[in-house]
Formats: sequence, C-alpha cells, structure tokens
Amino acid sequence: MARLRSGILGNVRGKVAGVVGSQWKDKNYVREYVLPANPNTASQQVQRGKMQDVVAFCKSLVGPVFNSYTDKFQKSMSGFNFFIKHGIAEFDGSPTYANLKLTEGKLYPIQSLVVEYAEDSELTGATWDEAIGNNGALTDKVYGALYDTAKELWYFPAAEVTRDDELITFAVPDDSNATDLECWVWAIAYSGTLVSMLSNSAHSQAVNPA
Repeated sequence: MARLRSGILGNVRGKVAGVVGSQWKDKNYVREYVLPANPNTASQQVQRGKMQDVVAFCKSLVGPVFNSYTDKFQKSMSGFNFFIKHGIAEFDGSPTYANLKLTEGKLYPIQSLVVEYAEDSELTGATWDEAIGNNGALTDKVYGALYDTAKELWYFPAAEVTRDDELITFAVPDDSNATDLECWVWAIAYSGTLVSMLSNSAHSQAVNPA
C-alpha cells in the first residue's frame, strides 16, 4: 500500500497498481513497478566483480577523502559515487592506478610529483614543484593518500601542508616495498573552512631513494 505524505504531488512511498513512489537525494519520483530479475550472465558476473573490487579499494577513502574533499560544483552525486562511476572500468583484475583520480576539480594541480619510500625512516615523502598555474596560490593546502597494493592498506598524512612546503609525508611500515606503493596528492583552496576549489589528484608510484 502506498502512502501520500505531502499531497498528490509530494512525498509518495510504496506501490500503487503498476507504479512505485520513492525518493532520491530529496527528489520525489514515480517509476514503473518491475519484478526483479537476476539472469546472472557472464557479463553481469564480470561487472559485479568490478564493483566488489572498486568498493573494496575506496571504502576507506570515504571519511578522509570523499567526505572532506569534493568539488563544490559537483552536486549531482557524492564523491564516493562519483569515483565509482568513473573508476570502475579500471578494476578488471589489474587496475592502472595512474588512471584513477581520487579528486577532480579546476584548481591548478600538483606538478612533478615524486614519492620516495625510505625503509629506515618509516616516512615516505611526496615532493612537488611550487608551480601555481593560472589559478593556484602558494598558500593552497595540499593533502594526499597512499595505497599499499600488496597489503591493501591506506595511509594518510597527519595534516594538510601548503604548496609552498613542497613536501608531505606518510608514516609507512618498514616492511613495505616501494613498487607496491601508489600515491595521490591534490591541492585545495579554502574559503574560511569550506573547500572553494579543488584540483585533480596527481599520481606517482613510490621509488626507493637514489
């Protein structure tokens, strides 16, 4: 049985004859009622495998990345759903991590990213040059995320730094391998405490110091 909560044009819940009323992101809608089907084809199994892998990869990013750093002009979906939509194609069993963007936006991105993993210091440093392009500033904040593909673990910096610092560090166990460490770094412009602009994330695989 359906319930009309705000009049005939308002909030509809449940099934009426051949239609179902529901809500998505504060938008009321009515759709055709369709009996669920699950033919479980080979292509469906492949797609479900991709979905499982991409969610496992990015579920740890929801709090420290997707809920904190989302382009304010991207309002149609959450940062998590945006990443799933645009990144799922890469999860075919062997992701090309360089093709993945943890953040997207129009702020001038981080340039010349280099990530060095030093076993003896337990600190992995990501460095860049201080180029600011046409809309960046040396006072822009910088944050990042580092993923150990072998351990399937994420590491995050203790705090944001600025472009002018040209260095952000991650505490990584000394039993990791540089070839397993994938790093993303991005720039953030704030208006007070709110993100006003965001850059695309820059990516680099870690290397051992020369």
